Amino acid sequence: MSHKKDDSIAWVKEIITDRYGVIIAACDKELLGKTLKFGEIEIKVSERFYGGKLVNEEELMVLLEEADVLNLIGNKVVEVAERLGLIHPEAKIFFEDSDGRKIPHSMMQKFQAFY
Repeated sequence: MSHKKDDSIAWVKEIITDRYGVIIAACDKELLGKTLKFGEIEIKVSERFYGGKLVNEEELMVLLEEADVLNLIGNKVVEVAERLGLIHPEAKIFFEDSDGRKIPHSMMQKFQAFY
């Protein structure tokens, strides 16, 4: 899909594994490289983990729906996953950026039961 750079909203890294299926790590575009805090815990929204490709909302939706495991950080990416029914609105924790803004983080793993 071709799109203008200015309509991209997120960085997405897609990892395909035999054991866990498709893993998607996604962050809001502006969070890449930032350090966030949760109490005494600090995380860096690193290019190594999240920095795959820039995507727009439509592309993000397709990738999230096809994934088996999600690791999401940021208002936009978590909100899209909630709208798709992949993340429960209460299934998130909030980190803080350097300005004290709350940044949601959520994870999801699909399970398959065999009988």
